[in-house]
Amino acid sequence: MKTLKLSALPLMISSALFITQVFASQNIFITGEIKASDSQIFFAPQSDTWRIQVEWMLPEGEIAKPGDVVVVFEGGSIASTIEQDEVSLNTAQDELKRQQNKGKQAILEAEFALTRADLLLEKAKIDAAVPKSHLSAFDYEENQLKLEQAVIQKHKAKASLAEAKTTAQVNIRKQEIEIEHLQINLKENRERLQKLTHKATNQGPILYGNHPWYGSKLFSGVTAQPGWKIAEIPAMTGLYLEAWVHEIDHKHLKREQTMSLTLDAYQDTPLTTKLSDLSTQPEERKEWGKDAYYRAVFEFDDTQQLKILPGMTGRVVVQGGNNE
Repeated sequence: MKTLKLSALPLMISSALFITQVFASQNIFITGEIKASDSQIFFAPQSDTWRIQVEWMLPEGEIAKPGDVVVVFEGGSIASTIEQDEVSLNTAQDELKRQQNKGKQAILEAEFALTRADLLLEKAKIDAAVPKSHLSAFDYEENQLKLEQAVIQKHKAKASLAEAKTTAQVNIRKQEIEIEHLQINLKENRERLQKLTHKATNQGPILYGNHPWYGSKLFSGVTAQPGWKIAEIPAMTGLYLEAWVHEIDHKHLKREQTMSLTLDAYQDTPLTTKLSDLSTQPEERKEWGKDAYYRAVFEFDDTQQLKILPGMTGRVVVQGGNNE
């Protein structure tokens, strides 16, 4: 029995060495997605509610040109508010004209009353100037009383004219402020409605964003929350592969390291890639669990003149790493 145990020991050691060598020679495969260094990204805007619907999008993959409409968000509530604002503004402008005419009429009437009071005062002065010796005591005292009354009436007419002018100015100014307020609201709502229509500023293929919870592609008609990435138009230059490296494999990567890249669309045409950037702080990827991942950027030269588009996926092979 002892002999059998001793003879089995070299076989066990040999097997262990073989297994270690197999694991040591394994490669690390890192998958990623082609991205562009310069992209126009379309985000879901703020709305009156906490969600907003994507009403229409340019079909994915189509080439958008500067000025083309790319994404349109639902703006029915804003459009309804604009209609109400327009009606309110027209009503307020009509009311302003009415207040202006009313003020002019009141001022004209007050000016006429003041002119009449002036004439009555002048007449009263003439009557009161007649000497007492030429009139009876009753007539003389009556003329003096009429003069005092005419003076009082003139003061009242002047006060009424000032009041009519002030009232007209106040009413007109209040209405002008109301119109200015409605115009500001109308302008803001029109700008908000205009912002719901997003246009391209550069040329390139439109790519739909992914649902932040489920990872599925977004689509026309989807209901999104403000800040969600709905779509993007990447530039066709400065392409790179972005990958997220598990914390276990992070130690096997170094910047400027040269590796092999195979795009899923071109399996038979591998490319040479270089690790240009590797984050120093890991991040959690909620859709992948609680493990930590490092962001890695791989640059490549398309010497084969392949038609590489953002959104394509590929695989980087790290030679000789221990894939744990």
